[in-house]
Amino acid sequence: MEKLKIAIALIGEEGTYSDLVRQVCDDPAMLELCSPAFYEEEAAYRELNGGKVDALALYSSRGPAKRPAQSVEIVVTEKASFMPLPKEPTAEDIVKFRDILERDFDRRLPRIAIVQENPMQNPDLASQVTAEQGINTYGPYTSEQFLGDDNACHFDGVVIPEGSSLPSSLSGGAAARFFAGMETVITASLGTLRKEETEEGLADVSNLTKPIYTAIDIVRNRAFYDEARQNPLPKLFRDKRDDRKKDDAPQANSDNDEKGQPS
Repeated sequence: MEKLKIAIALIGEEGTYSDLVRQVCDDPAMLELCSPAFYEEEAAYRELNGGKVDALALYSSRGPAKRPAQSVEIVVTEKASFMPLPKEPTAEDIVKFRDILERDFDRRLPRIAIVQENPMQNPDLASQVTAEQGINTYGPYTSEQFLGDDNACHFDGVVIPEGSSLPSSLSGGAAARFFAGMETVITASLGTLRKEETEEGLADVSNLTKPIYTAIDIVRNRAFYDEARQNPLPKLFRDKRDDRKKDDAPQANSDNDEKGQPS
């Protein structure tokens, strides 16, 4: 695959960490993987929707970047990917999460955990989804149980309540937001950086590199996933039962039909 072009939009107070982001993108390791290009937010979206860039990474200094309508937010860390939901999850949510993990994160037969702080109305959801949908689903756990047993390393995806601090507790600083469910690939920084941190050299650069690396991985994973399903292989054998069914099917007798027709 050719080197990807990643659009980078800096949102908020001018100069908050624009210089730091540019320094990160000038790193030789980053430049081997992609060609970063800086835009204002509106221009970045135009380039993305016009197919002129492969992905978009958003950085905001005035609070979290706005999630695009109709998208599903996924928080990506080194240990697992998290789906925050404003309500108790349903089987449809688990199926959607499975599809995202398989196509965007290259996780085959992903293992999914449910973390809920309060008792669920359907405490048997995990076992029902496993039995009916064939998705390896476990839980529900509380955050304390999940952290105490170091469960994150055992799962590819974790469904959590919106506003949960679980991703930050497990990220170790490297985390990003991914807006799934769209044809375009858009990521964003998880937190915001204070101007004094960047000026004093205290900013954690992993918060800046993670959205870009996440975007690169997702673009490549999607391309591999879609290409593998474009031309499925034909059957390698012929089921002879199909032939027998054809032989046993009643055949129209054209001679009798002709004789039975009135002259």
